[in-house]
Amino acid sequence: MARYKAPDVPAEKVSPELVRDELLKCFESANREFMEVLGQPYQDEALKQQVRQFLDGVFKQCGVSMEKPTKEGLLMAIEACKANAEKMMGEKGAAIIRHHYAEMMKLVNKLR
Repeated sequence: MARYKAPDVPAEKVSPELVRDELLKCFESANREFMEVLGQPYQDEALKQQVRQFLDGVFKQCGVSMEKPTKEGLLMAIEACKANAEKMMGEKGAAIIRHHYAEMMKLVNKLR
């Protein structure tokens, strides 16, 4: 299974919508890794739906729009996701979380 890697897109092509879509892919990848670390079986489609619902919830909690994301809103959502994942996974997930967070920040930092 390939680990999530942010696409190498020129800054002028990076939109908040692209970052949101990549956040979904990134979170799916991280959750697959968590399941493997925990030795839990999972179904890919179910995992994708859970991730989508979870992110929907995080965006709502942060009071930001998932349909029309902004750089600030995305940053808030990413920080909230990171904090939730750290609470849930602890040390077992630390390296996974660091990797995925760093990949997402590559994209966020290109947003104007």
